[in-house]
Amino acid sequence: MTHVTYRTYRTHWIHGPLASHEEVNVVFFRGMSLDTLTRKLLSVRRIPLAYAKGAEDEAEDEWGLVLHDMFGWDDGDYDRPDYRPLCRDGGELAVFTTEPCVAKAHGPDFDYYRAGHHVCGVSFENLSFGVGEQPDLLAPALTAARFIGPLAEYDQEDREELIVQTISAFFSLPDPDFSLT
Repeated sequence: MTHVTYRTYRTHWIHGPLASHEEVNVVFFRGMSLDTLTRKLLSVRRIPLAYAKGAEDEAEDEWGLVLHDMFGWDDGDYDRPDYRPLCRDGGELAVFTTEPCVAKAHGPDFDYYRAGHHVCGVSFENLSFGVGEQPDLLAPALTAARFIGPLAEYDQEDREELIVQTISAFFSLPDPDFSLT
């Protein structure tokens, strides 16, 4: 796996964090070790491609990062992984699917999992309709950023990058530097 560092300024990594791979999921994690998450990803047939270490101690409140192939290594395994069991022991996962369906040109999406539960998720194509146990969790941040609500601006330049910034700020996610991968 390749090591990823964090940078202090925003890049537009949502459009392909790894030059050699198109369909990559970007998984921020905390409350579990890198080794634990790696083993759990391998158990659902997802190969980690790059990482940035999180906290050394699982009790620390620091986000780590793992990038993995969206699809499994078995032929015909095109289903998204079920992340709920991966964080069942109290961890958190903030997952950006960068290319949900390249063939149909769908936009990215985001899902947040905590302690084995799918807390919330949104498609970048329709931010007004969240899913999960708390589908409106991101609504205040998305409304303030004018992605949803009465003052929504649908033709914002760099819209997907701004959505990533809004979600990242909401969860206090670090800004990864993919230039080293």
